[in-house]
Amino acid sequence: EVDGPTDPTVADTDDDGLEDGRETRIGTDPTVADTDDDGLEDGREVEIGTDPTAVDTDGDGLDDAAEVDGPTDPTAADTDGDGLADGREIELGTDPAVADTDGDGLTDGREVEVGTDPTVADSDSDGLADGREMELGTDPLTADSDSDGLADGREIEVGSSPTVADSDGDGLLDGREVEVGTDPTARDSDGDGYTDGSEQAAGTDPTAEPGFIEFWLARLF
Repeated sequence: EVDGPTDPTVADTDDDGLEDGRETRIGTDPTVADTDDDGLEDGREVEIGTDPTAVDTDGDGLDDAAEVDGPTDPTAADTDGDGLADGREIELGTDPAVADTDGDGLTDGREVEVGTDPTVADSDSDGLADGREMELGTDPLTADSDSDGLADGREIEVGSSPTVADSDGDGLLDGREVEVGTDPTARDSDGDGYTDGSEQAAGTDPTAEPGFIEFWLARLF
């Protein structure tokens, strides 16, 4: 110590909570209280388990001091285990302490992976949460997955399939059925023996039972 920078009459020259000999052994500077200049004194870092020689111990993009003062763990890159490093979550506006920020059933990391918005529960505004869409097999980035004229959420409401354009196979798209007042889950809405699609093509009313002659006259003329 007489030949070096530390004070031989003081056990902890820089008063950082670590004795000079300990600092020499672990690689910190016994004459500088905060060796890595991250806002935390070396002794404090050893106490909480961070690296006093590294500004960002866990390599998540956030300084150790910032994490100690916040909700994240300075020794874990992904505090909430959602697949996104804490620093990346701060950039995206998600909560690094909550795995599913928007509560839509998909972790933030999964949302980034599939392209949905981890801060919005229903990315395509179709009435279904992103997680629910993944369960159903619909596209959480497209409001009308089967392009039938009905938003996916609306299809769930009326009972039609959001992944099949013509749920009942009657020749009319589900959206068109809702538009004309027929049942998109029934091939023959009015029970007259003719499918809704054939009635539309013939010009008869698929919501009211026509007479046999009326139907075929409409077909002919």
